[in-house]
Amino acid sequence: MHTGPSRDKRMPRWMMIVLAAFSVLFVLGAVFGKTPQPQQEQPVAAKSADQATSTPPTSSSTAPSTYRVAEIVDAGTVKVTGPDGEKIVRILGLTTPPNTNGCFAEETLTWAKNTLADQEVIIRSVSDEAGVALASVSMVNGGDYATTALKAGYAKFASRAVEKTIGTALQAAEDTARTAGNGLWGPPCFGKIDTPPTSVTPPQQPVAPPITRAEPTTKKSTPPPAAAEPDPPKTVSYANCDAVRAAGAAPLYAGQPGYNRKLDRDGDGVACEPKK
Repeated sequence: MHTGPSRDKRMPRWMMIVLAAFSVLFVLGAVFGKTPQPQQEQPVAAKSADQATSTPPTSSSTAPSTYRVAEIVDAGTVKVTGPDGEKIVRILGLTTPPNTNGCFAEETLTWAKNTLADQEVIIRSVSDEAGVALASVSMVNGGDYATTALKAGYAKFASRAVEKTIGTALQAAEDTARTAGNGLWGPPCFGKIDTPPTSVTPPQQPVAPPITRAEPTTKKSTPPPAAAEPDPPKTVSYANCDAVRAAGAAPLYAGQPGYNRKLDRDGDGVACEPKK
């Protein structure tokens, strides 16, 4: 039995159109898939960085760092400790006497110890060869070490691996030492440091004859003759007081020549007194 008007339960037309459009897009996406994107090439700088990481260079220049000198191997080689641990450093621009048999080696090693031992230094590493860093070393408390050593004559200049501007200054320092005859440029090495010094006998100097001095013409004064010693006193003896008076010796006192107790009747020390 029909109780009321019938209702149309179909979907609205606009909604059917939207669903149909989504269905078409879904089918197209499933059929054709995602459009592949072109692969971008890796930047050249990145490739260079990767290659640098995989194959480290044998030579490089690093920023200056502060180290402390732990040991003096020789005047041109030191062992240091710093931010990257412990390492051996060969100082650029120097050739030093061998420690075993080199001329001026002992003096050079002593000077290096007094100058660098337990000191802080600034090192700019240039390259690394078999675990030994070739580096420029500056002393924190003053000056470039290589320049100081060359100017004082404790090393010779070696141009290997030294920049041109630095090498010019080092060569000038060596020239100064050579001209002044400082250190190894003076005797007995005269710049030869690879062998011990040879003893050189100095030439014999002619001996000058002794100088004969002329005697002065002034006549020497003759010393005065020594005073004649007095004759020893003669023994005087008087027989009596008359003899004493006759000799003019009366009276006689005790101790005088001729005094005799027999002539002194009253024993007062006076003999042959004048008659009263």
